[in-house]
Amino acid sequence: MNKTRIRLAATILLASLSGSAGAQAFTENFDDIGLLAGNGWFLQNNSTPLGATSWFQGNNVANGGPFDAYNGAANAYIGANFNNTTGGTGTISNWLVTPNRTLRNGDVFTFYTRKPVTPAGGIDYPDRLEVRLSTNGASTNVGTGGAGMGDFTALLLSINPSLVAGGYPFNWTQYTITISGLPAPTSGRLAFRYFVTNGGPTGSSSDYIGIDNAVYTPYVCPAVTVSGTPGNGTWGQAYSATLSQTGALGAPSYAVTAGNLPQGLTLSAGGILSGTPTLTGTFDFTVTANDASGCSGSRSFAITIVPAFPGAPMDVSATAGDAQASVSWAPPATDGGAVIENYTATCTDGTSNHSETVNAPPAIVTGLANGTAYTCSVAATNVAGTGAASAASTSVIPMGEQTITFGAQSGQTYGLDGTFPIDPLAVASSGLAVTYGSTTAGICTVNGTTVSIVSAGTCTLTADQAGDTAWNPAQQVTQSLVIAPAGQTLTFPAQAVTTRWFKAGSTFAIAPLASSAEPHSGASIVYSSLSAGVCTVSGTNVTMVAEGTCTIAADQAGNGNYSAAAQVTVQVTLVTPTEADLWIETSAWKATAVIGDTVGYSINLGNLGPAHAANVRVVDLVPTRLDPATVVWQCMEAVGTSCPPPGSGTGNLDVVIPTLPRDASLQFELFGVVIPATDPANDFTPFDNTASVSLPSSSALTDPVPGNNASTATITVLSRPDALFTDGFDVPQR
Repeated sequence: MNKTRIRLAATILLASLSGSAGAQAFTENFDDIGLLAGNGWFLQNNSTPLGATSWFQGNNVANGGPFDAYNGAANAYIGANFNNTTGGTGTISNWLVTPNRTLRNGDVFTFYTRKPVTPAGGIDYPDRLEVRLSTNGASTNVGTGGAGMGDFTALLLSINPSLVAGGYPFNWTQYTITISGLPAPTSGRLAFRYFVTNGGPTGSSSDYIGIDNAVYTPYVCPAVTVSGTPGNGTWGQAYSATLSQTGALGAPSYAVTAGNLPQGLTLSAGGILSGTPTLTGTFDFTVTANDASGCSGSRSFAITIVPAFPGAPMDVSATAGDAQASVSWAPPATDGGAVIENYTATCTDGTSNHSETVNAPPAIVTGLANGTAYTCSVAATNVAGTGAASAASTSVIPMGEQTITFGAQSGQTYGLDGTFPIDPLAVASSGLAVTYGSTTAGICTVNGTTVSIVSAGTCTLTADQAGDTAWNPAQQVTQSLVIAPAGQTLTFPAQAVTTRWFKAGSTFAIAPLASSAEPHSGASIVYSSLSAGVCTVSGTNVTMVAEGTCTIAADQAGNGNYSAAAQVTVQVTLVTPTEADLWIETSAWKATAVIGDTVGYSINLGNLGPAHAANVRVVDLVPTRLDPATVVWQCMEAVGTSCPPPGSGTGNLDVVIPTLPRDASLQFELFGVVIPATDPANDFTPFDNTASVSLPSSSALTDPVPGNNASTATITVLSRPDALFTDGFDVPQR
């Protein structure tokens, strides 16, 4: 396999570049590629595997090279060859990137390229050259490896894309690229890519190429002229106008760059003004046409939008009055773009018309005939004129208006089955009859002009007049009156006992009780004490608290129909008693005895009151017929008090009871043996045992019945015991 083998000298003569033409334009003749980086060029060999060479200064014929430069010095071109990679299956991807420029559609990039002529009988090892574009500003990202492209993904030109023999020019050939397809001027770079697969010293492709005279010529904007004659429009009506231009590269984009379009209109990118105006007035604006190369032209326009007639008012309704109609409506859906100045309402009976002009609803149309049917319509007027009339309202018939005069009613008092007449009666201005009713059926009902009382409360009467063919119904009139609750009367007679002896905690019943006259509320009569420090009341029972005047009150609550009864009272005087009725009863356990018998006595005593007694003395002196040495006594039972100390003893019974309350009682028992009399002649005569009870001399109490303060029991002494039987103490005498 023979390829054009050009070995680069260790030292390559460099020629100066031709310099760039302006900030955007440049011309590169590659006189000295060592200056490329300083002029904004970027070189990078991404071949895989990486070879011995990258881009190099052209090798001219005199120096053993395959060809001379297109122009300038013989070596004033840049070259690349198969040595950019190694072996025979490598991929050459050697990049030569131009300086950063603002790229625009219409920019022209030209260059010359060639490869060596294949010698007679030789083999053409195909070469390929791509021109690519990046729109990523000053980026030099060409990716990595033989397949990488980085930001240079846009392919502008490929020379011998299929790598066929003879597909790459053997003579200097100029190629021209015109930039297009950019949406707008864009910062970026162009790049040459020497791109050969299966390349390298032993590969089936790749030989040697040269590039010369690379020229970048920016597009120069021509004069762009916007034209068109958009006319004036009418508010609410569709509008359309087309703008045009000359001089733009390709299809330009139109936009408003100053001022404002009429509200409701839009300008498309293609230059179409369209829409429906929603605001009146004159609108000044400027339109600019921009092409994809950044070239533009502007023109100012003015469009005047004039008002339209207002639409028809909506939802028209009429309400009949007395020889008139009140007409209401909703504003039109459109006002024509101008303020509605007034509305004209017209009512017609088909023969005559009656109109009224107002600034806002409602309109009162007068002069109508009562009893005649009318329909009404409304038209709106603005600066442009009067618009179409609305649809007619439903028909209305004017009617006369009437009022009712209803005087105040007098208050009443509740009574079963009570009634009263309405007085004064109501009068309608039409002279028509008035009907009556009640809005408070739970309080009162009405039949004709008579009111029936149901319960106490506020009775509201209504007066109505329904109207006729000439009169509208009158507005209802009401009058309210108060039906007062009926009174109740309690009777509370004086108590049967008006003075009672006081004893704390004692109770007595109220008698007689209070009574209520019919009819009444049905509530129970409730009793209470008005002198809680003297007495309290529970139900119908009174409890004594202290002496004094006990005032007992009787009350009966009311209800909806009856007021509470006036409170009535009675009085009972509670006084501390000054008397204590002491009593005593002495009884022998048996009426007869013989000498030597043991006899017993029961001595019962108590206090009948009403006062409580203190320090009460009980005395039972032992009879002379009882042996003193055998006499014993004992307190057996106490009710309402306690046995006094000592509770038992011998000989005479003589004790003092500290407290003996009213109704309290005590029982003593005394026993002794019967002995002979001092005079034997009296051995078989009866003998007495007397016990007594008494208040102390210092007591302020008196005993109202002193006759029961002493009691005597008599035992008869027998000479023979034959008739005696045991009583628990004695045994029969034989």
